[in-house]
Amino acid sequence: MSLPAYRIHPGIGIARIGDSPDEFYISPERPGAMPTACDSQGNPLLSPDGTSELPVSKFKDAEGRLKRAAARFQIYAYDDASPGGRPLSLGDPVFGGGNHGTLIDIQWRVYLANKKAVWFEFSQLEGEHGYADGHKRRNAGITDSEGRQRLIIDPGPRVVNSSDLRRASFSMASAKYYAPTFPPHLRPRSIETLGDILTDSQGRLLVLGGHGHSGSYLDGFGQPRIETYANNDGWFDDTSDGPVMARLVMFSTEVGAIRYVDVEYPSWVMAAYPRYAPEILDMVTIEDVVMNTAIREMAYRTDLFGTAGTFDNPQKIDSSDLNALMHWKAGPLEWNPGYTPWFYRDIWPILFRADEMSYLSTVLGQSNFPHNQSSRGNFDPFKLGVPPVVVPLVLTRLKSGSAARNHSGRLFVEALEPLLIVLDDQLKQMSLSQAEGFSRAMEAGDSSNIQEELMDALSEFANAVHGPFPGGDPDAYLISWQQIYQREQSEANYRAAKRAMEDRVGRSIARLYERALPDGTAVRLMAARRPSDDGETRVDRQSLDLRDAANRYLNEFLTGRLLQSQFQKDVSASTHDAYRQNRLYLEELLRQPGEENEFRLAGRPNSRLFRLPLMPLLAGDNPISNTLPSKFLRLTDYQLFILRQWAAGDFVNEVSAGWVKKEDVNLFAPYEHWVNRTAEDLDRGVLMNLLGGAFCPGGELNWIIRNPAVYRAPFRLKAAPDFSEFRQTAAQSNANASKIPVSENNYIASTEDDLSQDSDFETGLEPGDLTKYMALPWQADFNECTTQMIDVTYELWNQINPGSEHDEWAKLEQKLWETLWWPAHRPVQVFEVVGMQNGQPVYKMLDWSMGVPGTNAGDLKMVTEWSKLGFLVRNFYLPKQDQEQPTTNPPAFKYISVERNQEEE
Repeated sequence: MSLPAYRIHPGIGIARIGDSPDEFYISPERPGAMPTACDSQGNPLLSPDGTSELPVSKFKDAEGRLKRAAARFQIYAYDDASPGGRPLSLGDPVFGGGNHGTLIDIQWRVYLANKKAVWFEFSQLEGEHGYADGHKRRNAGITDSEGRQRLIIDPGPRVVNSSDLRRASFSMASAKYYAPTFPPHLRPRSIETLGDILTDSQGRLLVLGGHGHSGSYLDGFGQPRIETYANNDGWFDDTSDGPVMARLVMFSTEVGAIRYVDVEYPSWVMAAYPRYAPEILDMVTIEDVVMNTAIREMAYRTDLFGTAGTFDNPQKIDSSDLNALMHWKAGPLEWNPGYTPWFYRDIWPILFRADEMSYLSTVLGQSNFPHNQSSRGNFDPFKLGVPPVVVPLVLTRLKSGSAARNHSGRLFVEALEPLLIVLDDQLKQMSLSQAEGFSRAMEAGDSSNIQEELMDALSEFANAVHGPFPGGDPDAYLISWQQIYQREQSEANYRAAKRAMEDRVGRSIARLYERALPDGTAVRLMAARRPSDDGETRVDRQSLDLRDAANRYLNEFLTGRLLQSQFQKDVSASTHDAYRQNRLYLEELLRQPGEENEFRLAGRPNSRLFRLPLMPLLAGDNPISNTLPSKFLRLTDYQLFILRQWAAGDFVNEVSAGWVKKEDVNLFAPYEHWVNRTAEDLDRGVLMNLLGGAFCPGGELNWIIRNPAVYRAPFRLKAAPDFSEFRQTAAQSNANASKIPVSENNYIASTEDDLSQDSDFETGLEPGDLTKYMALPWQADFNECTTQMIDVTYELWNQINPGSEHDEWAKLEQKLWETLWWPAHRPVQVFEVVGMQNGQPVYKMLDWSMGVPGTNAGDLKMVTEWSKLGFLVRNFYLPKQDQEQPTTNPPAFKYISVERNQEEE
């Protein structure tokens, strides 16, 4: 039995800011789930039977202040009994460091920082592959190194455990072991903390972010002010990120003392803006992006994407071995054409997300043929989820006929016929008009029909070796044929019958040449023109050889592969695919790689879809500038592959197949029954609630998350050791364990280097290295990411300026399209209950951020208004059936906005 490994999960956790000073809940750990309610120590509130954690009922405290959302981390043990990992609890047995014992405590070390003010200015896709020399930094007016170091909010690391040190704060006031750097007095709100960490009663860690404070230190007329959506000098905000490390404390029965075991590697936490529509997922999530990067770049799922010809025995590549990865990537990689996705697990969740967008904006409600599950829509799961079906009676009839044709030798002749047509065409190109041709020669002859000769030769062999054609089950016939070949091919009688058949076939092919060609010359397979000295074309004696093909098909006849291939054709011929066109229509709508700047396929009648815009019709990574434009969002390569398999009919409906119970599938809440059975499930479940595009700069993260250089392993970021590991080693702790223990806090200040103002992916990420790419302050970009007018006049220009030269022609040709950014994270319009009439709610669709315009002045107002905004939840006014699982169409008012702080009158 191998020793267990210990790892922290989720690999990437998400905390969210809130202005409530004390109250918080736990961020969702399942996709599209409500946050979890908890007590003041982070212990989840449980159902009466104690089997499930309760969802939060209020997002705000009694004063109307927004509660923070905590990222929760726990230790998982991996061993032979739990290869997918199992949660480790206090009191469990622990192994490591040459000892074993009982887990009595867990020490946690977290380091949060904010590097936004010292980083490069965000400029769409510039910098994704490295910043060019001269790319401007934020706050470029501060030039000395020490001054720029002060632009980093660095409270230092904090340590907690599950015994005597249960809580710590990333505040200036609590940094007695470290020399912190915080910005000076800011307006409208100063930053004095980046958050807190604490442990619950089970030893799990909870990380709380800041309180949503953003402000500028600039003075003067009109200050503070916001001038751009992403780069505002003088500003700071209290979003952050950093590594999470843990150490197990066990009482070792072997030595009768306390011993320490470090977990395998750090996790990472991000503190981002609130999630106002927790039950609605984006068209592309961070999990989609991370999964795609892992598959395409890190050999994570070689059963899905890998070296051609290896899918039956997928390769195992160490994702931490860069040379091995580069060698793998240099090979002939492809998606596995034989992979079969499941409809409700893999396909439907992607399709379903499109309909969810309609509850977040009025823009999408204007379509006359919407992508939803309504009677007008084209996303009917009861059609799209029907795979092609094979008609049994037709298949049996076709297979029986194929088996009979195999025994008679006709399948062999049929295999040769396409080649004969090709050869005849070559004879015509050589102007051999006197040639009879192979097809006619095959059937010609008064006393000797070559087709019949060939069939007689093969049927005589079949009867001699396999006996008369038995009829009956064609599949059993094929199995018997294959078994006899494997068992008897070396026997004397088998070999004699085979040799006799080959001799007869060889003589028949020779006679075929004599009849087909004027001079009877046996020549090779492919024809070639060779002019003679007298100017006439002769047939090259090294061309047009039919014997190689005949020998190949004879071998397939003997092994059974010829019949097996025909059975596959019979399956296709007997397959009924009623909704193939429905699937193909939707798959062809999808924007493919390289079409990020295509609005529609030029309106060409011969395009995939005449005059229809490509999907998803959401803003892309750069619909703003003409440098590296990427106007529209597209699905990841992995998502497109899954949908391509589905469109082709290569999928399984797990409900109709009997693999999943019907009641375990909710069409209108696809992730309702998601269970984190493994540690990877937890990793994925958390990340599905994060925005995966557009990255301009994005929501919680931007395009840096799709760079394989920032990963140590799939779903695990690469952390710089100097800023993630315990300063006191486990060996030092063990040495002190039987004496006077020394707290890790005494080592926190033992550092020789400041946080870097740059990045070093080879060494690893430092605290603040992920969120530094995001907008400063976050409220500016968040406020403006409603809709974007995208110029679709020209593919590679996001904007043209006909007014500069009074170019009326260009002005008349200009075409703009109002496009949504990421409505699942930043709603535009929402339904709200404005009153009751006859006991029923009265709904009205209102601007979600009423009173906050999408202007620079509105961005400034959002700095203080963000916590007053409402939250979208499933409509609790609906009848119970519509709340839980509608059977036909989704409800018209599926989500409503609640807890919006009303303006005082």
